[in-house]
Amino acid sequence: MLLKNDEKSFELLFNTIGDYYEKNGNRTAYIFENLKPGNNIEAGYFVRFLLEKKHILEYRIVQDRGFFIAIPSFAIGPHYFSPGEFWDYKNSQRFTLEASTEGIEQNLKLLDEFLESY
Repeated sequence: MLLKNDEKSFELLFNTIGDYYEKNGNRTAYIFENLKPGNNIEAGYFVRFLLEKKHILEYRIVQDRGFFIAIPSFAIGPHYFSPGEFWDYKNSQRFTLEASTEGIEQNLKLLDEFLESY
């Protein structure tokens, strides 16, 4: 399902993340911070979560040139980095910018792959 700039889409993002980790190893993803959709879509909306008490991730939805895109990020220190910044080019190209529940699941699977490789 495609995500937009509304409360229903925010709930889908929130629930898709929780459901993914519950279904894939019954792991804990504690969402500790979020920004709900609002008037400033350039800033987008996001959820930040702690995965297995070890890794901090962010999943942000923004609008770019009229299209909604999804940006998964990995926290390193106080900053968040997109896949091209924390993984090699070839692997970072496997991530999708599609703002959909399917795209979120694909990207979370790739984040898992990255975390398992290091």
